[in-house]
Amino acid sequence: MKILLAGPGTGKTTKIQKIVSDHGDGSKFLVLSFTNATVRDLQESLNRQNITSNNCMTLHKFAVKYNHDKSRHVLMSNEIDELKTISKGTALNFDALCDFLACTTFDQMIGRFVEFAKSNPRYLQDKLSAYDSLIVDEYQDFNPIEQSLIDILIGTINESYVLGDDDQCIYDFKDASSDKIISFHQDSKNEMIEHEHVCYRCPDTIVEHATNLIMNNKKRIAKKWEKSGKEGDLHYSQLNTFDQVAQAICTEIEKVKISETVLVLTPVEFAIRPLIKALMSKKIAHSNFFTPKIDDSTLAKAWEVRAIYGKYLYANLIFLGYSKLSNRKKFYELIKKHFDKGQNYQELFDLLKSKLPDDLISQPVDLETFLTKENYLQIIDRYGKAEGDSENEKLENMLRATDEDKEEKVKIMSIHKSKGLGADHVFMVGLNEGIIPNSKRGNDSLESQRRLFFVGMTRAKKKLFLFSNICIEGKDVNTVNKDDFKFHHRAKVWQGRASSFISELKL
Repeated sequence: MKILLAGPGTGKTTKIQKIVSDHGDGSKFLVLSFTNATVRDLQESLNRQNITSNNCMTLHKFAVKYNHDKSRHVLMSNEIDELKTISKGTALNFDALCDFLACTTFDQMIGRFVEFAKSNPRYLQDKLSAYDSLIVDEYQDFNPIEQSLIDILIGTINESYVLGDDDQCIYDFKDASSDKIISFHQDSKNEMIEHEHVCYRCPDTIVEHATNLIMNNKKRIAKKWEKSGKEGDLHYSQLNTFDQVAQAICTEIEKVKISETVLVLTPVEFAIRPLIKALMSKKIAHSNFFTPKIDDSTLAKAWEVRAIYGKYLYANLIFLGYSKLSNRKKFYELIKKHFDKGQNYQELFDLLKSKLPDDLISQPVDLETFLTKENYLQIIDRYGKAEGDSENEKLENMLRATDEDKEEKVKIMSIHKSKGLGADHVFMVGLNEGIIPNSKRGNDSLESQRRLFFVGMTRAKKKLFLFSNICIEGKDVNTVNKDDFKFHHRAKVWQGRASSFISELKL
């Protein structure tokens, strides 16, 4: 196995493109990465070199594509949240409830896939026989269940390349850890991939101060991360309120050239609420990634359609019922009854009938005609974009269909969501002690939060603006570490101080 640990902006994508191009047209390479953003970046890089990118995908897509068990509905995050609440309300075990509904979380599916592959090694050998090389990017972001599947792939495919950066491991909340990629790097049996280790994305000033920050972590591999001579700026400001921060950001955004991009990053959503209002008042177009891409109305309509035309009628009726009912006592009692005696779609439908739209209750027509009804026009495009060779497959995938709506050049999101992205101008907001870092998460999390701060900083290609502020409202301070803020009785607000990470930058 060949290993590369490389810092942000040093060209891992270019390295992958070169590895693939050196071996032909890419058709024999399976390339896996963690996020859709990194996969898109990899695909574009390969396509520019006229190399096939069809085999470049997220591990999630790989697992769905090659999973031996196609008989289960893969739950979306909204559905998982609902089902966990239903599990508590009915006192039914969550995993057992998933089995009853023929549903699965991604981790459950991966776990079953791994156990099947271990006892049926020929299955994956046959499925993957077209590949002679495997590339895994951002390995540190995968959790142990996902890494166990990758380990099987490494053992199945002839040649394997593992790339990542322990300093950018930020998904500890989903049990991701840098331990394994560090151990790969330290294993003398593995070959190190040659790399330049020069940061071409970030200006030198950001490389310098981000290095000062990340070197405070003890659990890491010391590695080269050199300056490229790139000019740029890093600014830090402490203001009084989030409203003042919002005005300062708007002022800077108005100076940005049409061709340049902007990322506004924060560890907490409440820090950017005044900014959203300010941008709207100034009519500055923006994309707010804290807003779900699929609104509740669209989600409910999708469940309605699936509840009469899909493969998992009963499960979708349960999702729909939960979203429609305020008093769920009878609903829970009926689910428990069916759990013991078997699914009864009609009985559940009759319970929910008064809460369902007339279109659903009336005699159904064919799906194509049904989707032309005025109440369902909002999901026609999603159904049309969905992958699948059959009606059921397209229904199953329609909420996963790519949203091709135009994204504005000003993007607002969590620092976690920015992984794999970059922008000319990056603004980081809410950099207060008690927010990042939040000591309530424990000492083990301090290094993870420092890595998160590091990842946010290194999204910047030209300018980086860091903001902390003094005042925070009571309703917001209760969502973070309140101990790091003091209540000002005269002003009736809580007051804080800059993140300790700011001083570690040595500005």
